[in-house]
Amino acid sequence: MSKPDPLQAALAAAVHQLHAADEVWKLALEASGDGVWDWYIQAGVELYSAGFLQIYGYSPDDLEANPAIIDSLTHPDDREQMSRDRQAHFDGLTPVYSNEHRVRCKDGSWKWVQTRGMVIARDERGRPLRMVGTHTDITERKRVEALTWRQANYDALTDLPNRRLLAERLGNEMKKARREGRHLALLALDLDRFKEVNDRLGHDAGDELLRQAARRIAGCIREVDMVARLGGDEFIVLLADLQGEPSSVERVANALVNSLAQPFALAESQHTVSVSVGIALFPADADDAQHLFKRADQALYAAKHAGRSGYRFAGRAVHEAAQARSRLGAELRLALERQEFCLHFQPVLPANGGACTQAEVLLRWRHPVLGLLGPGSFLALAESSGLICEIGAWVLQDAAAQLKAWRRELQPELSLAVNLSGTQLREWGCSVTDWAARLLRLGVPGSGLVLDLREAQLRDPQIRGLMQLPALRAAGIGLALDDFGAGDSMLHSLRHPGLSQLKFSRELLADLRPGTREADWLAALVQLAGTCGLNTVAKGVETPVQARMLIDLGVGALQGHHLAPAMPASEFRAWLDRHKNQLPPGAAPG
Repeated sequence: MSKPDPLQAALAAAVHQLHAADEVWKLALEASGDGVWDWYIQAGVELYSAGFLQIYGYSPDDLEANPAIIDSLTHPDDREQMSRDRQAHFDGLTPVYSNEHRVRCKDGSWKWVQTRGMVIARDERGRPLRMVGTHTDITERKRVEALTWRQANYDALTDLPNRRLLAERLGNEMKKARREGRHLALLALDLDRFKEVNDRLGHDAGDELLRQAARRIAGCIREVDMVARLGGDEFIVLLADLQGEPSSVERVANALVNSLAQPFALAESQHTVSVSVGIALFPADADDAQHLFKRADQALYAAKHAGRSGYRFAGRAVHEAAQARSRLGAELRLALERQEFCLHFQPVLPANGGACTQAEVLLRWRHPVLGLLGPGSFLALAESSGLICEIGAWVLQDAAAQLKAWRRELQPELSLAVNLSGTQLREWGCSVTDWAARLLRLGVPGSGLVLDLREAQLRDPQIRGLMQLPALRAAGIGLALDDFGAGDSMLHSLRHPGLSQLKFSRELLADLRPGTREADWLAALVQLAGTCGLNTVAKGVETPVQARMLIDLGVGALQGHHLAPAMPASEFRAWLDRHKNQLPPGAAPG
């Protein structure tokens, strides 16, 4: 019997030690929850630990010890990057192989894993012989990352991209357009009368309207385009990869206008809004994102100013109009300091021919260059610039000063009707103390003041609560529902407990003729207002025929140019002095 070769025994012991060491580190890795793989590259054999197979739900009999098998289970979208990362390590460019990819499980689902590995043996030519590594299940981490990314880049209500993702996409599309000589368009959308629907039906219905609108907008564009929600009822459409012809943009704009004009099913009934669209083209209107957004907003403003439910391109005329508004806004800030504002007063005459006991306060701006401007020229700018409250406070102060003199000298029962913005009304607060203090500062009794409110203001929850203050009624302040009939007026608005007057709009009188449906409709409204305890006023009376009809229909008071124009304070004082015993409104004006 030959003696054992000491060298062979030593080699066998060394191999045994290596295998034992392999088992130790593999066991240690599996204890951490990782799956271990061991790849003999030149032989084309890859071994998987029990923990590795368990991650994906496979048994040892399900997978051959072949690296091509596990590669085939990798998601097709991830294979190219995985191969690049692996080759970089084989070539010695990276000290460790690391890659994140998806693997198909036995049940058909996909799991995200992070694989790490290292070549531990190479031949004399540097080629990799053996590589070992791990798979770590990172599916939950990827889910959280995806959720976090979506929350940061998508609107929660409509599931549309938000401003952040839009800016990123727009930047990429502009780079591509410059590189390839192509064009793109940015469309700014704003839903017309959305706030009225939101106030009337509540926020849940408003949210549903926005969700439906988002789906309709998305249905009007191609897959390569993008729609994003900026907030509120503002949306942006990005039309990418255009050939430069505006006709394709117009087709989309028309589709948007027509689609959003269709009724929406809300709160078990049909409701209609419309959309205004402003269009800016790249690179014709602007060559950077900031100015492209600005030009689209300018075009949107022009579309709304033109009557809504339509679209406008951001051409030179729109740009010049926006610049003119900007200049006017800057001048508006100086108008208060320079005392360029003034008030005009238009009488409201009782239909029975009694003395004038009310006048409407109308704001005017004596612009040093443009002349006398009406509120339609600057109130929107005052609202957007934050000056509306200062201007409104001045209106009340100046009107109160005139009223005190006129009540003392000419007409003790005279009251002035003023229009306050929603912003100013909300700033006044809902405190009895606030109102009492404000009336004290104005120096006039509550009976000298009538607040003209539009329906949209009356539907604002904060303003509605303010108008229901018992302090207002106790002080004698009148509340009038102004311009009723100018839009989608609702009869239930007449039931507001604080109202004392209902003022019909000039639009309601435009087609008024004897024996017409308009006359019957107005007569019914007058009767309904009477049952609600409301005095009625018809505004915009321009002819003696209108005046006669309105008196016959039972309207309580009339206001319009036929009876008396709006006048500066000095002229109104003289008029009031001459008409202490006013003729019936059906007669010719004095």
